Amino acid sequence: MIDSHVHLNREEFGTEQPAVMARARAAGVTHFLNVGYDLDSSAASLALAKAHPEVYATCGVHPHDAQLLADAEGHAGPETAARLDRLREMAGHEKVLAIGEIGLDFFRDLSPRPAQKTALRLQMELADELDLPVIYHIRDAWPEALALIDTIGVPRRRGILHAFAGDETAVQWARERGFLLGIGGPVTYKNSNLAAMVALAGEDMIVLETDAPWLPPVPHRGQRNESAYLVRTRERVAQVLDLSVDQVDHRTTRNFRRLFFGE
Repeated sequence: MIDSHVHLNREEFGTEQPAVMARARAAGVTHFLNVGYDLDSSAASLALAKAHPEVYATCGVHPHDAQLLADAEGHAGPETAARLDRLREMAGHEKVLAIGEIGLDFFRDLSPRPAQKTALRLQMELADELDLPVIYHIRDAWPEALALIDTIGVPRRRGILHAFAGDETAVQWARERGFLLGIGGPVTYKNSNLAAMVALAGEDMIVLETDAPWLPPVPHRGQRNESAYLVRTRERVAQVLDLSVDQVDHRTTRNFRRLFFGE
């Protein structure tokens, strides 16, 4: 299994990070995509990737922190170019597989929406410049985000719609443009429609993720999530798609490697 979206550097893990990674390996996780969400976390993600052959990194500015790259009106600020240069430098390392997580979050609205949109555009342009896929964070903004991606221009290397929570229209949009859907703990939740979206998408469009330390699967809801719990998500996806867990493992790993390594 590959955990295609995890935050191993978060303070919730702290000194337990080595044990968390060891438990994941024991559960069958072979690789981790450790995701950055601002400049400091991106640097920490890359440092961890350099230290561990099974860890890869992403670099990006989350919509919550979009004002690192744009002001409230959506204009680039005096520090924007330097901060993009820092992302560019980090993302040029061979262990960095994508720009992300970036996108729109209209649920919390921790950054003004014009700033979020500008930050998304600037980082999508950076992804194309560096020939990297994009990891998208979209929350309560699916129609707006998908329309904006189309307006900016679909990245050449496509990417992953992380923590997918879209509807049938979003699944079809992703299929037509060649995106993958990141499927995590919510697929196990009783009142989630994510299982139906997985069935609609099929085995060729999905990758497994935890988003740890958040979004733990059943029966771990209310606990800190970790990569070892990816087995629960895999089990549920296997049920939904009428596949064995080994088949889910093989096909989601294939999808991941096709996106990031062209295999």
